Amino acid sequence: MGDPAVAVGPSLEALLSDAQRPARLDLPRALADTPLVAGEPARQVWLLAASLGGPAAVKAFLDALPGGLPVGFIYAQHIDPTFETALPQAVGRHSQWPVNLARPGDAVRAGEVVVVPISHELSFAEDGAMLVGERPWPEPYSPSIDQVMLNLAQHYGAQCGVIAFSGMGSDGSAAAAYVRRQGAPIWTQRGDSCACASMPDSLREGGYSTFSADPRELAQALVNHLAEQCA
Repeated sequence: MGDPAVAVGPSLEALLSDAQRPARLDLPRALADTPLVAGEPARQVWLLAASLGGPAAVKAFLDALPGGLPVGFIYAQHIDPTFETALPQAVGRHSQWPVNLARPGDAVRAGEVVVVPISHELSFAEDGAMLVGERPWPEPYSPSIDQVMLNLAQHYGAQCGVIAFSGMGSDGSAAAAYVRRQGAPIWTQRGDSCACASMPDSLREGGYSTFSADPRELAQALVNHLAEQCA
């Protein structure tokens, strides 16, 4: 099958040189009228999980997403570690969502995207602080999306969610049943919009995905989902 991480890094150059600014979705009144929580520890955290073709898909999702939403994200991307510092700029350059590397000891904050460390496991303390230890991710993938999902759902329970974007392999499928048992939704990028659909396909085939769409439609669905919670 090959290592999907090897092919991902070079694709960042195209994202960094792309000057296009896609149109952003509108913020619904129910959310616009809610006091801003940007910068506060996020009560609800969603995982953006991706592998081959992931950076472009996640960028399209974030480009469409309006600021001011009461949610934070963690972003787990299969990629060679040498490209780790370039990833935040590549996917966040046109977005209202700052994309940051993980800050050990700090919480995931509303209004931001935290890139999951590639070489070391990310978990959460009881108070929500991010813990980055010396332990590497379980093989074969770095980061292990399965392990990220387990760690996230263990801490946040139903106050988390997963969106699986384009990717090779089936990383995430082993943890999906646990995530769903915690009451958290799992959404997937629609196959015909993926550079490689096997990762989201494996979640759909397992019966774990509750919604599938292209990246922009996923952003709209999340906006609608959060607006319903505030209504």
